[in-house]
Amino acid sequence: MKKTAINLSSLPAPAASFNRALELDFGGHKLLIISGTASVGPKCRTMHKGKFDLQARQAYKNIKDILINRGLKVKDVVKWTIYLKNIDKDYALFNKVRDQFFKENKAARKDMGASVCVQAKLCRKDLLVEIEATALTKK
Repeated sequence: MKKTAINLSSLPAPAASFNRALELDFGGHKLLIISGTASVGPKCRTMHKGKFDLQARQAYKNIKDILINRGLKVKDVVKWTIYLKNIDKDYALFNKVRDQFFKENKAARKDMGASVCVQAKLCRKDLLVEIEATALTKK
């Protein structure tokens, strides 16, 4: 098995001790584990402060950028984990953003993967949503 740490210029390595993603090559299959990803930009600063829908869209864009960089697609994601700062307030809007994201990426129901959404205290006060993804594909 070969392990490759993934960080992009548009989404550089965070100051904390982890990588944006880790790719595991098992010969015939590739597994991509994407760390918690939020509405951050090239300088690791929070984008769209106070705007939940824009933060969620940016988190999905950042994940899609990592997938594309590794030759994968949204439909290759088999597991999503979503962390909302305020699930009671933002869950309905999150579902709208998520539905639009899957529609834009032509992901049918069978391509959406498994998912869990939980309320969590996020690592920055100005973040409202964070998303993890795990993708699997044949080489």
